[in-house]
Amino acid sequence: MECISVDEHLTWKHHINFVCKQIAKSVGILSRPRFHLSCKAKLMLCYTLIYPYITYCNATWSSTYVSNLNRTYSLQKPAVRAVTNSEYRAHTAPLFSKLKILDIFQISTLDIAKFMFHYHNNLLPPLFLNLFMTNSQVHKYDTRIAGNYRVHPCRTNIKKFTILYQGPRVWNCLPASITNLSSFPTFKSKVLEFLSKSFLS
Repeated sequence: MECISVDEHLTWKHHINFVCKQIAKSVGILSRPRFHLSCKAKLMLCYTLIYPYITYCNATWSSTYVSNLNRTYSLQKPAVRAVTNSEYRAHTAPLFSKLKILDIFQISTLDIAKFMFHYHNNLLPPLFLNLFMTNSQVHKYDTRIAGNYRVHPCRTNIKKFTILYQGPRVWNCLPASITNLSSFPTFKSKVLEFLSKSFLS
């Protein structure tokens, strides 16, 4: 795995180009023995050949425009079709759900949710203290969303891509039954379950 390629405008296009190139090669490898290997074997190949490139420092380089990430997502689709021996134009949402594979967008969401869990439970270094504020810290109204984190105001897309904006946005979308959990393994498991169900919503 190479280091992340950073461009001057922080669009992450160079790194995404690299990731897409590697995934395209792996999809070709995965497609050739599709009728000779079991679904389980192909799924293992998928996790071995493709997912390291998607998950490596994902929270950093996935902070970009949706159009950039769609290139990666469009390569994940033929991969899950190959694993399940599905037709070329088969709808992939049920396939992702069946295989319990997260797409590029949901991997990013999971990483952000894990960061927010550690922040919410004071498990991050002191550098990150007071990074976010809840509604109850700003006003004393006892509302349903009093415990939600306030999203930082943004004037540019670049700031919208940062954890200051994405962190509260992701955390506030999770149900209280998940955000109130104190065990990280249980939290991660429940978020994975929550994201998996969103494929078919």
